[in-house]
Amino acid sequence: MKIVIIGSGKVGSRLSHSLSKEGHDITIIDCNDEALKKIQDTQDVMCIVGNGADVDTQLEASVDKTGLLIATTPHDELNILCCLIAKRLGAKKTISRVRTPIYHKQIDLIKDDLHLSMVINPEYTTANEILRVLVFPPAAKLEIFAKGRFELVEYKLLENSNIVGKSLANIYKHNKIKCLICTVERDNKIYIPSGDFILQANDKINISASHRELEKFFKSLGSTKTKVKNVMIVGGGRICYYLTNQLLAMGMRVKIFEISLEKCKELAEKLPKATIIHGDGTDQELLMEEGLNEVDAFVSLTGIDEENIIMSLYVQNNSKAKIITKINRDSYHEITSQLGLDCVLSPKDLTVSSILSYVRSLDNTNSNIEALYHIVGNKAEAIEFRIRNDIPHLIGIPLRNVTLKKNILIGGIIRKREPIIPDGNTSIQIGDTVIVICKDYHFSDITDILD
Repeated sequence: MKIVIIGSGKVGSRLSHSLSKEGHDITIIDCNDEALKKIQDTQDVMCIVGNGADVDTQLEASVDKTGLLIATTPHDELNILCCLIAKRLGAKKTISRVRTPIYHKQIDLIKDDLHLSMVINPEYTTANEILRVLVFPPAAKLEIFAKGRFELVEYKLLENSNIVGKSLANIYKHNKIKCLICTVERDNKIYIPSGDFILQANDKINISASHRELEKFFKSLGSTKTKVKNVMIVGGGRICYYLTNQLLAMGMRVKIFEISLEKCKELAEKLPKATIIHGDGTDQELLMEEGLNEVDAFVSLTGIDEENIIMSLYVQNNSKAKIITKINRDSYHEITSQLGLDCVLSPKDLTVSSILSYVRSLDNTNSNIEALYHIVGNKAEAIEFRIRNDIPHLIGIPLRNVTLKKNILIGGIIRKREPIIPDGNTSIQIGDTVIVICKDYHFSDITDILD
């Protein structure tokens, strides 16, 4: 598909990289000549210097013949205008990044009038991701499928865990909990495990199950954590605003540290039930004075990755709080994992996953992609397919008789709202929602899993 991206910032450059790797014809438009040169040196994409809202610039990029235009500049109004112009020129689909809270609240009212196929808000998406982890503290990450009927949870095995040293077949037999360990990360290698796979301490595993079964699983491990009631947040940006709104609505107490006095005043006005502290959240004495020892969760959301990591490490050594760390640089994922920071989130990665899910859903005939998540540090994918048509060699055939590509696992099936953990006797039916876990592939249709 021909795709035009307006804006070569963090999200735009990451999107162009991911989409071009998947075989799409990518053109990037930006006024910043130097930023485009960097992209051109590392990616096989076409770059055009110019204003994305200029008709002549869009025509130079052949927007009139494009299947999708994605506007990711830092300015909401400019993004919306770019999409409006692209739609009038003939672009089939448009996606706009809209980040400002006041626009986000009312975007559903005018989305159709603006001819937007999709609206993406990285900060709101990140806030939702953080909220899910805070609601279920044992998880390092938690992804939701089939409108909450199925969940995929990332968890790091402790040395004293009662499943360390046991095979998956043995664990399933004795626990009798309807769950499936879908991936294991060990020594920077990713495994799609079979029944004879033996777990080791410090393995990072992804488990799929319904929420109720996941609670049973973690209870059997003895790793359930105290329900989160008090949350400390450092960094009063948009993510903080969206997250705090949701936490307060759930009855949690929130304390926010922000170094900018102007931002503090704004937050105090918009979030009157939260405690706003004008101060440097990297000041260790200040954190301790404000009750770091008593909080259930600590979330570092400043705009500087290094600060977020250092704060999280300090909290890790001085508190029992659930720690969530925001980063932007891809190179820091590995470092944070080595440092023992398991719950690390990137707004850029979450945004790219959402858009990739939409793009892949445009090119299939047998299934709809309902959701796509990059898991295990972006080394594997979890994809939710909705089965629409009969598919030879798959529908109605027991999974033990279905020939799948290597490194693929059917992580779960939802049928008539009921979650199913599949075994060899399970078969896929029309109307099912199927969760596929894979590495080394980029699937856009359920038939792609067949060998």
